[in-house]
Amino acid sequence: MPNNLETICIASKYIPLLDNLELKVIGSGCYDKNKNFYPSNWIKDNSLENISNKNHHFGTLTSHYWIWKNLLDNVDESKWIAICHYRRFWVKEGFENKTNEKNLKENILKNISKEFEGYDVLLPPQIDLRNTKKIKVLKKGFKNLIKDPLILFNKKKYTINLHFDLFHGYKFLERSIKVMGAEDQKDFDYYTKTSNTFHPFQIFISKPRVMKKLYEKTFLWIYECEKIFNNEDLTGYGRTRIYDFLAERYFSFWFVKYAKIKTLPFVFLELKNNEK
Repeated sequence: MPNNLETICIASKYIPLLDNLELKVIGSGCYDKNKNFYPSNWIKDNSLENISNKNHHFGTLTSHYWIWKNLLDNVDESKWIAICHYRRFWVKEGFENKTNEKNLKENILKNISKEFEGYDVLLPPQIDLRNTKKIKVLKKGFKNLIKDPLILFNKKKYTINLHFDLFHGYKFLERSIKVMGAEDQKDFDYYTKTSNTFHPFQIFISKPRVMKKLYEKTFLWIYECEKIFNNEDLTGYGRTRIYDFLAERYFSFWFVKYAKIKTLPFVFLELKNNEK
């Protein structure tokens, strides 16, 4: 069977094993790294048309932008494109619990079978926010609890919106939705305030035409978000990459709304890195 899948792995550190996996690897945040931080065979997100200078707050979005502007037009529409991260890899079905650092290369997904041709995108399983520990809500959700004390006793209220308030900034998600395009604003607001799950990590497998639409809508919105958060204190893990976290929720919403989706398992591996 001819290879019908092209995989692009986004990495923010140099991990030697990635050189041997027969993937395209894109080094994220090159604008802020010395020129030898990544090997010469890696794609650099500060090459060609890019927004690498925004990486501090955009995170993996600078790599997604590079893919959108410099790669998608050169990929045959019949091919699938897989986006993975240096710790999360798409592997053959049934091998997600059998894959480790030693056999990753042989188990990594290389083709999409015909049974998936009726779908637009393959996504990771959803995470369930109702598993958020109550102690986290108590520690981080003071403002939310003042407004609605029943949150603590009703896990149906553990929504995407609450989760974002707790970990990335109170009302940041709500404020960002107000600058979203009218065609998605109400639907996304409803999605974030009622859904207890979402497809995480911005990893997916899709076709170029679908990805172009996703990226166009995402970046139009994210640039508007930049304007309203420009003067905010965006420090600390939860806020530094605020636009990356916003896009993570939007990716899930957009795929659910606009695409025919199916979930696939992936493998999480904490690979050893070689800091330079």
